[in-house]
Amino acid sequence: MGKTYRAQRHDVIRAKQSANADEAHHPHMKKAQIERVLPQDGDKKILELFAGQGNLTSVYKELGEVDAYDRKYLGTGDSFIVFHQLIYEKRTYDVIDIDPYGFPNRFFPDVFLLMSNGYMFLTMPKPYVNILNGITQTHMESYYGEANPSLDVILTQWSRWGLCHWRKIEVVDVAECRSIWRIALRVQKVKATEHTGVNNRPTDYKQYATNQLDMFAN
Repeated sequence: MGKTYRAQRHDVIRAKQSANADEAHHPHMKKAQIERVLPQDGDKKILELFAGQGNLTSVYKELGEVDAYDRKYLGTGDSFIVFHQLIYEKRTYDVIDIDPYGFPNRFFPDVFLLMSNGYMFLTMPKPYVNILNGITQTHMESYYGEANPSLDVILTQWSRWGLCHWRKIEVVDVAECRSIWRIALRVQKVKATEHTGVNNRPTDYKQYATNQLDMFAN
């Protein structure tokens, strides 16, 4: 049995990605979004995951210090594995760019631990274009609760994942290009008590101590 049309299209896209074709990587669209979103002041600590052949690395080097990882083209390790090591080393970044060849889901929610206050750029394939088979559908269901989630469902889930580590997520830009979305997020660490409006510590410690003594005396 031959491949379906969608599977054949998938092979064509992969071949164009390997050839670093602009129509597969969309470097001009990505660069324009970076320039549109990122403040241009001050040196930034930047993390590139799936940096590929450096289309965006040259852009980011003009903005600060770049840690770029790509197993295939740079030999610097599997980005899906390396980011766990960076978390272990307690590194933090002002900018994180995640540009995988497939879905970025495996980075969530822990990738937010690499950022306290900054911007995150993610490439998200459109599910309705890129879902090939039951394996991909099951993958999407396990992360988003449905096989073909809309952009709203995806962004809502990312916001929930941010709060797993008390990061507030704000969508600041969505660029659309054929089979992908390029999404820019503002990520800010928040205090759980302030975010939820819950005060789990007494403000008047003297009165609190008196109340506790009275309670035990009774």
